[in-house]
Amino acid sequence: MDLNTHLDELDPAEAAAFHKVIGRLRSAQEQTPSTALALRIIAAAAAVRHSQMRHRAYWPWLGTAAAAAAVIVFTLLHLPHTPSAPAAPLADAALQWLASSQEADGTWSPARHGGADTYRPALTALAALALAEAADGQYAPHVRRACDALASMQSADGAFGGENRELYYNHAITTFALASLYAHTPCPRPVIERSLAFMLTRQSPEGGWDYEDGTGGNAAVTAWHVRALTCMTRQGFAEADIPLRKALRWLRGTVREDGSIAYHRGSPVRSESLNALAAYALITGGADYPQLVALGQHMAEAITTAPDPTVAADCYRDYAKVLALDAAGAAHAADKVRARMLDCGLADSRDQWHKVGGSLYTSALTSLAAH
Repeated sequence: MDLNTHLDELDPAEAAAFHKVIGRLRSAQEQTPSTALALRIIAAAAAVRHSQMRHRAYWPWLGTAAAAAAVIVFTLLHLPHTPSAPAAPLADAALQWLASSQEADGTWSPARHGGADTYRPALTALAALALAEAADGQYAPHVRRACDALASMQSADGAFGGENRELYYNHAITTFALASLYAHTPCPRPVIERSLAFMLTRQSPEGGWDYEDGTGGNAAVTAWHVRALTCMTRQGFAEADIPLRKALRWLRGTVREDGSIAYHRGSPVRSESLNALAAYALITGGADYPQLVALGQHMAEAITTAPDPTVAADCYRDYAKVLALDAAGAAHAADKVRARMLDCGLADSRDQWHKVGGSLYTSALTSLAAH
């Protein structure tokens, strides 16, 4: 592209300013791009295009848009990444970035984007779910490749990899994704059946799941398993019904009188993300039991929507809030949390879970909440 040709369309003062900026950028020492560079470029370009569409009637010099976009990209390539929060990107930009970041084997690598590769199955599952939400199935080939990759990861005992904490999150989230996608991107039925069999062997006699045997269960891992079992029952896996009912009974027994939930039974720990996850699990998984739905709605009433400036960004917490508030019928409150997630930025390294999944985690969860 001949940048000078586009700059000639500007008045002399603006053209001189552009030349000055370009000269300074060319003289600057190159910096190693951050792992979120591609996402930042896509989000910036999407935001510019959105603004142009809104103001097209007032921009007689739209021919200079290509030059402006080139300067934006050149700037992002040469300036160091700063920890300041980026402008609110669009959820569609996250989907474009996720699609472009898929590995050749169909997975997504957290380690390439600031996270921990031990969570590759779970992050691949979340990314596939996000892409499946796109309109017109435009990312269907990406989702198909992801489902095939996840099926190939499954071990002989039905698990999806990892140890302790990683094992149970990888397994519950991956099973949830495969069961959710089964209606339109089916993996072989035996893959889900083996996954269910593994869940049954690890469910405690009380009905929960935890990182170790003998604790009875913890509410976070159990809530994710309830999501997976709920999806399986809806897809016709009848064997999931009994463990689902046991798990719902366990969650119900962990809820305190004020509507909050204990991490373990009797634990004093309180957590908004935990409360939201459990509320959503009870409302959706317990749809056939009015008392469980009412309990979940009672728990959702305590969820706050106003941002707390003293608390770190937390896409996991806010994603859970959106799920619970929508399920409870509080769409307006859910929209407030969605807006905050977008404002925080899809590649915000300040998020407390960034070290777990990096930009993949924040992008996938924000996109899922937005859609």
